[in-house]
Amino acid sequence: MRTTPLVLAATATLALAACGEKTSSTTITTNSATGTVTTTGDAPPTVASLRMQPGKWETTITTLETKTSGLPAGMPAGMTPPKPAPQTITACVTPEQATKGPGEMLKNAKVDCTIKNSTFTGGRIASEASCKLPNGTMTMNTTGSYSPTEVTYDTEAAISAGPVSSTTKTHTVSRRIGECS
Repeated sequence: MRTTPLVLAATATLALAACGEKTSSTTITTNSATGTVTTTGDAPPTVASLRMQPGKWETTITTLETKTSGLPAGMPAGMTPPKPAPQTITACVTPEQATKGPGEMLKNAKVDCTIKNSTFTGGRIASEASCKLPNGTMTMNTTGSYSPTEVTYDTEAAISAGPVSSTTKTHTVSRRIGECS
């Protein structure tokens, strides 16, 4: 069950969306087959309206815990896979990209996700998301904090794919590290 690109896309999107003060009852739904993004409810926050500083951002995702169940016969029940090394990605956010917001980033990630119940206010983050995977579903709950130059949050993701399910807890730190080169 390999979902790392999806988790990275979702967490990077949240990091880029969470740098200001906005409470939103927005639902953002993406369709990977058509590339369409549908938004209902309040207008979603753009990175620019949330005062995120454009520039080079470094995001490090650390897996804190992973549990898996429903594995085929012969594999240990309730298996706990080894923790992967922290993953770091660097992205340049231009002023133009900053105005597009999280829906555009999810569209470019080519995933089928819905972000709902998102709150970015008073330096605090809370968000729920659900995604369709090729063989199942994933839900994510996120809480954390932000400033214009740093976003820190914890995510719990639950993945179901047929009889196999897993939960993963991660800690993410995203910081502006300078100007884009």
